[in-house]
Amino acid sequence: MPDAETNHDTYVRNHGELLSVLMGGERFGTHGDGRRTVGIRLERFVYNRRAHHTVGYEGEGGVRELLEHLRQFFGGQGAQVVDGCLVGFSGRVQVSSGERVDLDVSVGAGAQLACSVGPSAHVASLLEAIEAFDREVHVAAGELGRDYTLLAEGYNPTVSGPLDVSLVPETRYALMNAFLSQTGRYARDAMRCSCATEVTLDYGDEADAADSYRLAVALTPLTMFLTDNTRSFRGSDARHTPRMTRSLVWEEVDPKRCGVVPGTFDGRFTFETYVSWLEGLEPILFTDSLGTTTSTGSQTVGDVLRSRALSGSEIVRLYDMALPDVRLRGYIELRQADSMRPRYAAAYAAFLKGIFYSDESFSAARELVGRVSESDVERAKTALRLSGWNASVYGRPAADLVEKLLRISRAGLSDPKERRILDELATLWDVRMVPADAFTAADVPPLSIREYLGI
Repeated sequence: MPDAETNHDTYVRNHGELLSVLMGGERFGTHGDGRRTVGIRLERFVYNRRAHHTVGYEGEGGVRELLEHLRQFFGGQGAQVVDGCLVGFSGRVQVSSGERVDLDVSVGAGAQLACSVGPSAHVASLLEAIEAFDREVHVAAGELGRDYTLLAEGYNPTVSGPLDVSLVPETRYALMNAFLSQTGRYARDAMRCSCATEVTLDYGDEADAADSYRLAVALTPLTMFLTDNTRSFRGSDARHTPRMTRSLVWEEVDPKRCGVVPGTFDGRFTFETYVSWLEGLEPILFTDSLGTTTSTGSQTVGDVLRSRALSGSEIVRLYDMALPDVRLRGYIELRQADSMRPRYAAAYAAFLKGIFYSDESFSAARELVGRVSESDVERAKTALRLSGWNASVYGRPAADLVEKLLRISRAGLSDPKERRILDELATLWDVRMVPADAFTAADVPPLSIREYLGI
């Protein structure tokens, strides 16, 4: 058995590696030319138009079959096979500008199909990549004889509860389901029935990362509200579905690993602050470099760091088990927007890019929001859920705050194409609507495969 000194040395080494993941983000962009880049991860349900229900993972016509068929369209590399199940692959999409955009496809616990695109300096390229993926989904479904489409909503509107949805047969999901079901009342809902739009942003040095992270967290109540796209919760109709339902579900998963990271608004917030918080969490499971997943029981991340020298991939996976509103992992990951149609998802990414990637706009947004605390953020969430556009957020009327942030974001976007993309959502917000309000009968069921492709 290793002695205390060996455990300490192992911990120091692994702690440094864990910290270096965040330090690795100390650059603008990934192209070596100083450009800041954006990434989008868009989760959606696979919807059977004939059965009027979402599609599970296993069996004939399941998401697994669709995933196998999709790989051929993208030169699928790096197939992710876990517990004998294909759960993802990587590829590339060439867009009209000639840029080749990285694409990662994966499957969630409830067979949600996730498409991650980027990073790219151009939101238009990300949108084109998502739309190319969507076209191939429709083609693949047609070739399989299935009338499937992708349904973008924050919560599965076709089920009466999470037990209507089978888990993808992966060890990690079984372990997470068992653990989280004891920590919060809506863990099963979050895993099986929710879909998100996530946007990733670069940062500069550690001080810039801290400033950007704090602003991202402060804006979270507003972004939750402005991207609300949940019309049904456990079978309820739109009239009886509360605002920002998906974020409520995630807040009831595990208070220790969700919500706002303690110390975020402390003037001394650093990478070490985030890593120290992470090390105090129970990771639930650990996946080693061979892809074998085991339960960690009551161990914390800190305990895992003391166990043995970990590989780079093992270190990175430890970040996955933290589920705050905004996550750090070498970039800033804003996690609390509902799943939306691709043009809305791209508009949301453009909105954030305009605020965070212009020095003038970033400073203006920080000044507008002002100094806030963790309790201020929670009060803002509650106010928006109760009063919507009539809420007071950080001492300002929500509608006025959104109007000013839109103006700030537009000023920060130098590309006219990105300003036009932003308008997809801005035109809703200008008339005091959010995506859930814009729902029309054309969304579900969406266009047929032939109509979608224009043939």
